[in-house]
Amino acid sequence: MSSPVVNSRDQQVPNLLWAIYACAKDNDERAKELIYRKMYGYVTAVVCRYIKNTYDTEELVNESFIKAFRAIHTFNYADREEDKIEKFFYGWIGRIAANLSIDHLRSRKHFQAQDDWAEEELKLIPVSPSDELEVQDILKLLDQLPEIQRTIFNLYEVEGFSHEEISTQLKIPESTSRTYLTRGKQKLRLLYKQLMEMNKKN
Repeated sequence: MSSPVVNSRDQQVPNLLWAIYACAKDNDERAKELIYRKMYGYVTAVVCRYIKNTYDTEELVNESFIKAFRAIHTFNYADREEDKIEKFFYGWIGRIAANLSIDHLRSRKHFQAQDDWAEEELKLIPVSPSDELEVQDILKLLDQLPEIQRTIFNLYEVEGFSHEEISTQLKIPESTSRTYLTRGKQKLRLLYKQLMEMNKKN
């Protein structure tokens, strides 16, 4: 990792770019504190998309930072524009948090692949690229999906994992990942439709 260009103002007020470098090069405690404070809310949000138990969530958030600090020297931004480094770092640490959450679910055998929705019912809800759901509506409805569908939806649509990566993570065939993603989207659309109908009545 090459040294970032830090101007005089940055030296007075350390930023994320400085913190990444200082943490990787010198294991700087002040840099770790800055990263922790800046990224805590984001890492917590990632973990909460998979884990609902408050105690487990807190443990996994802390574990995510520990793992990130140990591996931060592997985060390479040499050929990236300075204004994009923060975005890449969010994605990098987000993947660490997501991977740890999935490992936790697998180790505790929390995955329930059962689907309580009849396939005939779901087939009535088309999946159309032009039929976009509002982001906030999706986040509210996600908790109503079966755990396996919610997890795959998060990994694919939110975290940006490929079906090949999800297959490796969850130890399922790629075709199964694609099927659960499709069924998760179908159920979200049905739930969204029901929500809109309920709002019209109120």
